[in-house]
Amino acid sequence: MKTNKKVPFPQIVSGDSNWKVFKDSERPRTSNLSKEMYVPFGDACDDCGHYHDKNVRRHELAHVKWSPATMGKLGPDESEITVEAIEEMRVHYLLAQREMGISDWVICPDKAEKLALTMIYEKSPFIVLLYLLSMSWNMHDMKSSSGYYKSKPDSLELEQFQDMWKAVNSSGTLTQLRKHQIEWCRQQATHFYLRLIKKRRNSYGTDIYYKPSYRKTRQVAKELHALMEDFNNEPKPEEVMEHLRQEAMSAKQKAEAMANMKDGKEGEGEDGDGKELGESTMTLEARQFGTMAEIHRRTEGKQLPMDYKNSNGYEGRWGDMKIINAPLEVNLNGQIKRGREYRPMDFGTNPKYINRYCIDKKIFKQRQRTYGGTILIDASGSMAFSGQDILEIMEEVPAVTIAMYNHNTWADGHTGTLRIIAKDGKRATEEYLGEHSGGGNLVDGPALEWLSKMPPARIWVSDMYVFGRYNSNEINLLQECIQICKRNNIIRLADIDEVKQFALEINKI
Repeated sequence: MKTNKKVPFPQIVSGDSNWKVFKDSERPRTSNLSKEMYVPFGDACDDCGHYHDKNVRRHELAHVKWSPATMGKLGPDESEITVEAIEEMRVHYLLAQREMGISDWVICPDKAEKLALTMIYEKSPFIVLLYLLSMSWNMHDMKSSSGYYKSKPDSLELEQFQDMWKAVNSSGTLTQLRKHQIEWCRQQATHFYLRLIKKRRNSYGTDIYYKPSYRKTRQVAKELHALMEDFNNEPKPEEVMEHLRQEAMSAKQKAEAMANMKDGKEGEGEDGDGKELGESTMTLEARQFGTMAEIHRRTEGKQLPMDYKNSNGYEGRWGDMKIINAPLEVNLNGQIKRGREYRPMDFGTNPKYINRYCIDKKIFKQRQRTYGGTILIDASGSMAFSGQDILEIMEEVPAVTIAMYNHNTWADGHTGTLRIIAKDGKRATEEYLGEHSGGGNLVDGPALEWLSKMPPARIWVSDMYVFGRYNSNEINLLQECIQICKRNNIIRLADIDEVKQFALEINKI
């Protein structure tokens, strides 16, 4: 091990001679307020030969140059951890702009690989996002051959994570939920990186990059902070590993079947008891995660005061809602078969399929589960569906209740209607659906309140463009819809095609 110490001189960078430098390889840090720097003094790494300590010292000297003495007073929509995360990224970017980007490993490659796997398998989406942000920097000259600045980080640690993610993702070991989470983290890391460094577009439509200030750090950190509460729960093992999810689902089903057999009710509850969509726990959680991600994308994490009013002093208000039970004249029970079919399982009392023993040991005859729940459809002009769509949904989810809402009487700007259009294997006619679809929204909020009182799973089919009375679209209306969804575990799907795909996933259990 080399004995010569490599000590930085923050006095030269800052022009202030009062700095003190201490050795600390575990937790490097810099305080521009107390004029203290804690950094490693080493040279090449004994384990891998890379110059980690040199890169750390360069980074900390950049904090001396560009970071403020204090964070300043943090508001209720800010936190120290998010401000630090964005400030680290800003300092890295400023180094790269001056052709001093860190082009070597900051930690040993094998440690980076292990850390990447830990993030993928164990950590909350928010922590994974912070990890990706901590690696988001450019290694080389920020100017490309055309003269414009690079807009994509390319650190070795980030490339290592991407490689590990590709390998794990293609292995088939992760649940659908975990795949959604990691992909979301990657997308969000790119989003926040660009939010920090982009300023505007010129007249030719080209993005112009600039030297972000600490003020920009605070602005972006507020948006990052808004994600902390909803995305900072560490996943359970069965939420990450597909085989553990399957085992948990199988154990739950077996326990329910055994309970039915003890009560002398084998088969009951599997064909007519209206089991909820909630049986597919992981699929629901994946959809709920997608809903929360879309909510934050639409609102950019902004929280409105309870007494919000726009610049004209106007607060968006919902219209009045009336509920109508539509005439359900089309009987679909003869066409809905999937929910009452039998299937082979590896538990039960009736060994109907002995021939399967050597294949998968699923020798027992069990009825398919009949799933239920409630689907609420935004039937305004921006959405479209048909009687055939309803049939396809009910083939997969026979016990479902479907309602639609809209406002299609333009002479009345303050009253909307919620219509129950499918229930108990029956639906309204195609003519009825066509006659009462289209128009405006007006009652998104009251319709969601109705949905919150209906049997789960609760699905809201909407593009999330909500409008109140007299076609107002004040942001407080969207905020109210978001809160209703959060409180009542309502899953938002974008269109009818997503609902049909969701119904197919349910029946894979």
